[in-house]
Amino acid sequence: MNMVDIDRASVTDQTTDTESTTINNSEDKVLNIVNISAVSDGELRNGKDLMDSKTSIVEPKYPDNLDDLTRHFVYMSLSLFIGYKALLINETPVACLIKDEVTDKILSIGYNFTNISLNGTQHAELIAVKRLIDDPTINFKNLVLYVTVEPCIMCASFLRQCGIGKVIYGCGNDRFGGNGTVLSIHLDKNLLDDPYPSFGGIMRTEGIQLLRNFYIQENESAPQPKVKKNKDIDQKLFPPNEFNLTKEEFVSFYGSGREDVWESHDKEITPTIGKGYTLGDFIDLNVANEVPFLEEEMGKVDQDQINEFFHLFYDITDEGKVDYLKRIEKYNSKKRKLSEVTEV
Repeated sequence: MNMVDIDRASVTDQTTDTESTTINNSEDKVLNIVNISAVSDGELRNGKDLMDSKTSIVEPKYPDNLDDLTRHFVYMSLSLFIGYKALLINETPVACLIKDEVTDKILSIGYNFTNISLNGTQHAELIAVKRLIDDPTINFKNLVLYVTVEPCIMCASFLRQCGIGKVIYGCGNDRFGGNGTVLSIHLDKNLLDDPYPSFGGIMRTEGIQLLRNFYIQENESAPQPKVKKNKDIDQKLFPPNEFNLTKEEFVSFYGSGREDVWESHDKEITPTIGKGYTLGDFIDLNVANEVPFLEEEMGKVDQDQINEFFHLFYDITDEGKVDYLKRIEKYNSKKRKLSEVTEV
């Protein structure tokens, strides 16, 4: 029996059982996916605790309106939907996309593929970059990677070696984070390749909630399936919102109007200052269908999937608070299998 340990992102949650999780390899699911070879990181030095070894990541004075971050939320929403599609095939729902800042086009997507491939290096970021690495026309400095969870140490090193322009992520990775939570691979001056700026916190609660929906699933193929405790993820609070940024770095990207988010630790970033949001504000079926490689590799996208995806998450209020009064749903792989059988 092929069993794969899930060693991807682990999100701090004081109300969550922290036991290690395993899931069965889904041999009946075969995707048209690129092969990722193992990447050797070499010796990685810790740049988090030694501030003098870190470069500055203050954003240059772009003409962008920092009061309106909607475009970042659109791309992160799409990354979350790609993660949801990974959840449907029993993969860890961590996903990303890569956008060209010059052309404003999505060039690539990636999603965890470790369980089906039985290859621990098949992380979302590596899959997304691998599509582009041999294209001589692409300038990696112009590329922005949007990923639902902070890159792990391996991926952070790979992104730096490739010369990625910028990384924007959702929630932190408390066990393996390579962009400031555990190690600051993206900024460490002791490493040879150029550093890259990284900013977290865009739709971080949605990134956490998507992972929660994965970790409550039971491994039905185990000899003695372990019943997961504390499945009431619709009643769990989120950990404090903390940033791996100085105040100056935070303001350079999120704008001075959001300083209270950096200071309070109990508010979320919103696309427009003083205005909340729901996922339906950013994507719909037409937008999802425009994402390259998505249907080709992960199957048809339909309105039922879009609706189920929306119902997994809380809204964020105008005050930047999670709307825990909203009734959300939990992904249920057993229910989906039963419905698929019924349809046949």
